[in-house]
Amino acid sequence: MSRHRHEITATVTSVVLAGGSSSRLGGEDKTRLRIAGAPVLERVLRAAPTGRRVVVGPATDDGADLAGRHGAHFVREDPPGSGPLAALARGVGELTRADDGESGVDHIGTAGVQTVLVLGGDMPLLRPETLSALCADSAATGRVAALADGDDRTQYLCAAWPLARLLDALAAVENPEGGWADGSLRSLYAQLGEGELTTRAAIGAEATDVDTPESLAEAHRAAGPRIALAQITVSEEFETTALRVRRAVADAAAAGAHLVLLPEATLTPFGTDLRRAAEAHHDAFESLLQELADQHALVIAAGSFTTADADRVHNTVIVRGPAPGSHATAAATDDAGGAADDPIHLEYRKIHLFDAYGHRESDTVAPGHELVTIDLHGTRLGLATCYDVRFAEQFTALARRGAEAILLPLAWADGPGKSEQLRLLLQARALDSTSVVLAADQAPPADYAGRAARGIGQSAVIGPLGQIRQELGREEGMLVVDLDLAEIAAARAALPVLEHAADLPPA
Repeated sequence: MSRHRHEITATVTSVVLAGGSSSRLGGEDKTRLRIAGAPVLERVLRAAPTGRRVVVGPATDDGADLAGRHGAHFVREDPPGSGPLAALARGVGELTRADDGESGVDHIGTAGVQTVLVLGGDMPLLRPETLSALCADSAATGRVAALADGDDRTQYLCAAWPLARLLDALAAVENPEGGWADGSLRSLYAQLGEGELTTRAAIGAEATDVDTPESLAEAHRAAGPRIALAQITVSEEFETTALRVRRAVADAAAAGAHLVLLPEATLTPFGTDLRRAAEAHHDAFESLLQELADQHALVIAAGSFTTADADRVHNTVIVRGPAPGSHATAAATDDAGGAADDPIHLEYRKIHLFDAYGHRESDTVAPGHELVTIDLHGTRLGLATCYDVRFAEQFTALARRGAEAILLPLAWADGPGKSEQLRLLLQARALDSTSVVLAADQAPPADYAGRAARGIGQSAVIGPLGQIRQELGREEGMLVVDLDLAEIAAARAALPVLEHAADLPPA
């Protein structure tokens, strides 16, 4: 293995150790077990930072294919079954072989690499934001930054190493006779001096590694559905928006999402004739969503308008799921408590209308009156829309009906202070309900100068204690989150506001 030094920048290479059957799991390859519909190794690759990735594993039929589908370079474990330290040395050695000018297959080299993210291929609940934070910590401090579990134990197979320090540590523990037989990762970490290791506390069940029947059961309990938030610009031309919806749903499906959330008023933007759009295009829009749900085997929630009394419409979130037999089938529930095994087909009508800041939504929109939830892969999701976010009681009511996350499509009105208000309200509603809030806003048109609400971007994933997990800017984009039900349960145990709420005396 080369220990040649290189000029380095802040780029990251992930080395994922994917070897391994577990005797405590009946000899099964734990990295190929399926959690919430995807192999554990695939979930790890989804979480790893984009860019260069190396997967080290046994020569199985699907290893190289799985790595390739996620843009990773596959390296065969050699010798097989020699342990994680040997696999790590093999992966890091693959980085350096290209720099030595050796022949071989598609070596990626260390040029530009500052940080090596060492990951276990058996950790299905890793979070992209945590891994990015570990890499940032390591790059900023020059130290090893590792995940620590709930008992404050260092997770050796979730750590960011400065490349130079990792090369030195590997050199120090390498067997003088050659090879890495019987080497342990503990011996690698033993090379670190005082102050060379920093840790970051795990969130929810992200430190879980699948190695025993108990840890496998824990992963299954904690793994909620994968949800994509699609921030798109809504055109006044229905056909243009339909193409954007097709692209967004295809992107969400490619990312492995079980559900994709599109913004409020995806059918047509505010400032247009909502009634005419509802009459002319809602049926076609509904058919499009059902077609895409069936084609991609996922659930789609999107803002539309449906006809109401007189000349008004309902501001309606329509939710459509795939045909029976798909992995994404779900059940819908409303205040009547009904449920069905049929393809999901439900609507939520916006309850609170935006008669504020000089706007009069109630002039053209009739209010809804029912709370709606969806059951998706054992997780209950609540529905709300835009202005609803200013009314805490709706979010707490959804949580008391079992919602662990709340879907919130938006077409947020721009203006002074509105960006700050949106961020604050999303965090407050998450705290009020100790639920994950998933907000998908419209991306504002670059040349729009009207007063109608056309979005400000800022789609976000908010944790159940108000933490901003992910957030977009004003441009089109997509966020993808794997719900961690253990995080939500822990938040509700630590902050039991849903239990403590008291009936207040009347005014």
